[in-house]
Amino acid sequence: MNKYEDIKRIIAEAGNSVDFADYGDGISEEWIIKAEDRLGFNLPNSYKWWLSNYSGGEIFGEEIFSIYEQDFDTVVGGDIVYMYELNKKNKYFDDDKVVICESSDDIFYFDLSISLEEDENEIPIYSLNNNKKYADDFIEFLKKRITANNQ
Repeated sequence: MNKYEDIKRIIAEAGNSVDFADYGDGISEEWIIKAEDRLGFNLPNSYKWWLSNYSGGEIFGEEIFSIYEQDFDTVVGGDIVYMYELNKKNKYFDDDKVVICESSDDIFYFDLSISLEEDENEIPIYSLNNNKKYADDFIEFLKKRITANNQ
């Protein structure tokens, strides 16, 4: 089973613990491209897969930043473009840290300074609490966040 089939199964089995859009009701490719253009870098493929299939949502009530499909100059909240620009403007984090989730126990971010596999366009996810790698890619991040809280 590949990692995408595996995470689809884990999400389906998580029940009310995960609040994403139904599989297939994701963000349009047009908005993903607009976001990448605005950000000035490519989002990881596994994250784009999640956006295009699940849109966004929460795991145990903690929002995973997504793309709200609204004008980037007026959007607020957990839109990844809004959050990145806000963090950059206020100098909360280095420009190579793209926060994807502010949970009750940690802040998680893509570290743009590290790319795992150029061919696959993947970026590891780090924990701000200890500045250590939390997951090799976005799918592993989802799996860990879902299963860690289910135990």
